[in-house]
Amino acid sequence: METNFRRELTSSFKPHVGQFVVWAVLLHAMLFMRADVPCAEGLRNTPATVLSFLPEEILTSPLVFHVFRWLFVVAGILWVLQLLVPLSSWVCVFAYTITVALVFENSSHIEHTKNLANIVLFIHAMWYHFHASDIRTALARNAFWVSSVYPGWTHSLSLFCIAIYHSNAALAKLLQSGIEWPNGLSLQLWINLMGREDSLAKTLILSDRTTAALLQWCVLLVEASAIVAVFCPRLRMPIGAALLGLYGGIADSFGFSFVLNAFLVAAFFFPWARIIDRACDAAKRCLEVGCTVARGSRLERILGFVVPRLDLLGVTSLSRQPKPSGPERFPGANSRAGSEPSERCSPGGSRGDNS
Repeated sequence: METNFRRELTSSFKPHVGQFVVWAVLLHAMLFMRADVPCAEGLRNTPATVLSFLPEEILTSPLVFHVFRWLFVVAGILWVLQLLVPLSSWVCVFAYTITVALVFENSSHIEHTKNLANIVLFIHAMWYHFHASDIRTALARNAFWVSSVYPGWTHSLSLFCIAIYHSNAALAKLLQSGIEWPNGLSLQLWINLMGREDSLAKTLILSDRTTAALLQWCVLLVEASAIVAVFCPRLRMPIGAALLGLYGGIADSFGFSFVLNAFLVAAFFFPWARIIDRACDAAKRCLEVGCTVARGSRLERILGFVVPRLDLLGVTSLSRQPKPSGPERFPGANSRAGSEPSERCSPGGSRGDNS
């Protein structure tokens, strides 16, 4: 088990998982980011984020919020396009952190899913920072998607943080409510107050306290076992499937959406690296696309930017040929233009010969 964990830390993989995670987290954040600062009522009781020390005028300023929100959007687009990295990735993470913190400071509750997304983005910004040279070289060679530029420590550290996030949820329940938390009654009260009316599980939970207690024990065991997946790859996929089942049950029972969390669990708890390697190998055997463009042309610049970033299976090759300098000329025209005829026939000379 320890040997497998060390091998994962020191290995490198194709970048599909890491790049898809960056794309998905940024897209989700851009689509579901609040357009304005929340207007929470009441006094601020306790610090919510690292920005709590700032004056109230800054924390509630719409201008400050919009500046960092648009900074995040611009830097996020640059990161997606792999431009100005690693600067764009760090600016994106910084702006996202500030934007989320400002939302938390002006809200009555905290969306924990944004904390997990922030951590994963930070780890992948570290990937782009420490491997920026390798990434730029792979893009220049049109080999980004087939190169092992995604370090194992990025995947393992992301997996560790996701696992800790879930195991800490189980620990917090026990520390807050004690061993009596999974008594069935608390789940019945929650689903009676906040459950969906058309939930498949609501009737079952409310009708039998033993069933409700059993479900709560399952929740505790699934969340607590998440940390085991970090050090035991054989149990990683079953634990990941159990966590996805947990999110599905929450969505059905309460209508709470944890789409991003579920995506991150699916991305890091399942063996996508092996699947991607096989898919790329099969694609290279069955499909190969070649493009020949003139060097220095507009089409060459467009394809040279797009293909390395979107050729996910690595089956497209670009060959560049010198651009013609001008129209070709006929050899005969060159000789006539560059030489004089050896003899000239003049009307007077011809008449003199005939006479």
